[in-house]
Amino acid sequence: MSFSRSATLVGFACFAGIVATQEARAQAPTEGPLTREDALVRALGDDPRLLAAGASERAAEAGVAQAGRRPNPTVEVLSENVSGSGPYSSLDRAETTVSFSQPLELGGDRHARRTLAERDLATARLSSVIRRLDLFEEVEVAFVEAQAAQARCVVAEERLGVARGLAEAVARRVGAARDPLMAGARAQTRLAEAEIEAEAARRGAEAAMARLASYWGSGAERIDLASFERMADRPLSSGADAPDLALATAEEERAKARIEIERARGVPDPNLQAGWRRFSDTDDTALTFGVSIPLQLWDRNSGGVSRARAERDRAGFETRARAQALARQQATLATQRAGARHEVEALDARVIPNAEEALRLAHQGYSRGAFSYLDVLEAQRSVSDARLRRIAALRTYHLAEAALARLTGAHADVAPVQEQPR
Repeated sequence: MSFSRSATLVGFACFAGIVATQEARAQAPTEGPLTREDALVRALGDDPRLLAAGASERAAEAGVAQAGRRPNPTVEVLSENVSGSGPYSSLDRAETTVSFSQPLELGGDRHARRTLAERDLATARLSSVIRRLDLFEEVEVAFVEAQAAQARCVVAEERLGVARGLAEAVARRVGAARDPLMAGARAQTRLAEAEIEAEAARRGAEAAMARLASYWGSGAERIDLASFERMADRPLSSGADAPDLALATAEEERAKARIEIERARGVPDPNLQAGWRRFSDTDDTALTFGVSIPLQLWDRNSGGVSRARAERDRAGFETRARAQALARQQATLATQRAGARHEVEALDARVIPNAEEALRLAHQGYSRGAFSYLDVLEAQRSVSDARLRRIAALRTYHLAEAALARLTGAHADVAPVQEQPR
């Protein structure tokens, strides 16, 4: 019997115990099993990391709007020759000036500020995408672990069924004096071990389901086990469009924009003034004009420009390092995936069929008295070990697939993040 058919026959009974322990926490029954894609969409519901990323985007958008604003003018009221001595002891000789001043940004400050704010916005959006991908990877890993735990539960239940049936057969043979009493004791020991293993597998499946359900807060439910059996390789990409590399590139562009900010700060911004003056003693008025220009005698902001250039170089090197690391990681994951696929195919083609045939022959031989019950147990253990090894290989395959999906951004557009005002 193949593992897929065994999972069909035994899996529901194994999972029924898991659901029974958590039924009180379930929100609503579902029509079909929960798929991996359903789990990804549910996890988007109210994750605080995604809400924080959305707030960062809104802050960056506000920063872009603010960066385009011109500097505010200044109004100044100045009264001179007031409350002095002699002829200036009263307000009759006062000179009152009302003036307006407006800074002029000649070094491209406003354009540089807006460019930097736009780079901040691009970085915030990419960071939001990466946070979403990180969440999706976590959910995929939890989903695969839940599938693997339930698959191990199936194997444990099968082993328990064989041990229980063998213990009954040995008990009959001992009662008929065809086997020694020690054989019955050994069979009961094997049965107890199988019961402990099955209980441990059920508890492991419960824990895996609880961890998966914690991403959306509801109780356990049936999950899709058929997808655990499928191996559909995700296409490999060149890595040029990887979200992490795009973020590194955006950070490099932001570092370049910082250079323009520092250069603009090195250009003096004049301050134009215009006003109206009233002479109290003659009741005459006059206009005033003025300009103030900072003298760059001691500080031309050369240090700030040099620092910004160094930060740009650092960001460029980090982008190159990120690209190399992503290429190595993708190659490693592709190798792991290929190795796991080859192992599963080899187990399905040779190991498991041979082990199942050996188990069938051992059962037949035991019924005829040609083999001992230890031969049957050994044959069953070989089948169980091969199936557990297959489950481990499938787990490795799907975890590699989840990591590749994270690297390539395969689930970036699964669903939009539903932001909620705070």
